[in-house]
Amino acid sequence: MHTALNVRLWCLYHCPQNLKTPPQSPDLNPIEHIWRELEVRVRKHDIKTKSELKTVMMGEWMNIDAEILKKLVKSIPKLLKAVVDAKGYPIKY
Repeated sequence: MHTALNVRLWCLYHCPQNLKTPPQSPDLNPIEHIWRELEVRVRKHDIKTKSELKTVMMGEWMNIDAEILKKLVKSIPKLLKAVVDAKGYPIKY
């Protein structure tokens, strides 16, 4: 899990304890799910050149519905609880 300085500072002031992420813990970063969504969308196109790839990627990125993003953000507490319940081991998501 990537830990930016601002996140560590926020946790220092807002978290009752510093949670250690076990090495078996899945990546709970919502951007990974967004990248997957983009990949699925881009693979539906017949792309022949780098230029086409860039154009398709930009177009599909702009067309990702805000509801998908909201759903991903809302899922984070449930995923975190599942990881805690699994004591850091992999979960189904």
